Amino acid sequence: MNFSSAATVLFMACLNASSSGFVFVNPPTQRIARTFVATSAKALATTSLHAASDPDDEIAAIHRNADATFAIIDVDGGGTLSRAELTNHLSVSGYNTETIDKIFNKMDVNKDDEISRQEFRDGMILLTALQSAPGLGNYNAEFAKEMCEDADQVFQSADADGNGEIDKEELRSHIGRSFANYSEAAIDEIFRQIDANSDGTITQEEFRDAFCKSSALRQAIGEGPNYK
Repeated sequence: MNFSSAATVLFMACLNASSSGFVFVNPPTQRIARTFVATSAKALATTSLHAASDPDDEIAAIHRNADATFAIIDVDGGGTLSRAELTNHLSVSGYNTETIDKIFNKMDVNKDDEISRQEFRDGMILLTALQSAPGLGNYNAEFAKEMCEDADQVFQSADADGNGEIDKEELRSHIGRSFANYSEAAIDEIFRQIDANSDGTITQEEFRDAFCKSSALRQAIGEGPNYK
């Protein structure tokens, strides 16, 4: 059994059992070196770390990260995620259709064929491995140095006037060069999520912090030369 086949079987078993440890499958050929495996040992270690921190702070942090990821997947800015939006986003990260459907169905608690922001937040807490999964969470956090270098290069590319800050028009222009399907509302929400102090501009530090935390943002806004 090859890696992808074994990964599919393990993912389904873990997801059906609402386990926190599962595997993501079928990465594109150029991303084979970056395949992600959330083992049960890693999940146990993560659980131990979480137990040592304030539960309320932990949940608030997960919600903040979930909101940022939600904003990126919500391409039309409608405030809910359709199956097509989730599929389009996760397909780029190497998920197969069966896996994406499983994630969607788990998160769509009220079965209205949409995922609300609250359902997405709850799903990220329930399915804890998603918090470090490609396209959804803090994937490849061990490569923090390389990701910060990427963040700085992407920031410089987006900062068209070179004043050390990114305004909303610059972000819109940067995203639009490669991702023209994002609506105005969606880009506004992405900007709001990155602009941590809500002052109307994104500093290099704000951009780096968001970029390093969110594989979804890296996927949407530009991956950089060290992308993993």
